[in-house]
Amino acid sequence: MLKKEWNDIFDYYREEKTMTQSELVIAVLTELQAIEGCIPKEAREAAAELAGVNPGYVSAVIKRLPHLHEQSFRHEIKVCISDRCKNKGGQDVLKEIQRILKIRPGQVTRDKRFLLTTVYCMHYCTKGPNIQIDGRLFQNVTAAEVPSILKKYS
Repeated sequence: MLKKEWNDIFDYYREEKTMTQSELVIAVLTELQAIEGCIPKEAREAAAELAGVNPGYVSAVIKRLPHLHEQSFRHEIKVCISDRCKNKGGQDVLKEIQRILKIRPGQVTRDKRFLLTTVYCMHYCTKGPNIQIDGRLFQNVTAAEVPSILKKYS
């Protein structure tokens, strides 16, 4: 059974006739996330049904829009995996983050503290390897520095 707040959102958008399917999906997901802090599976399925799209489409929209999240988390870690960062030790940085947090890219830690993602390029290649935590850029990162960086967010 859907929550009352969700039903209010779905009832409102069920009457909406001027939006495209994509606009409808994005609007509904944004409002659901404002309530829940993320977009749970049941909410994704209900949004897909409302818009008349496949649930896979809704998941794809969430993955493409950085402000939408399927899972709740406190800090987002982005690791650059471009060739330049990789060649400077970026792969070692990623492996160390994975080892410490016990997650892979796209996953959230059990305590919901960290989401680990990868991006192809942060456009600071001369100062790589680069990582971002909640938008704060860390440059020239080494695997040895990872524990102290993560500790600042624990």
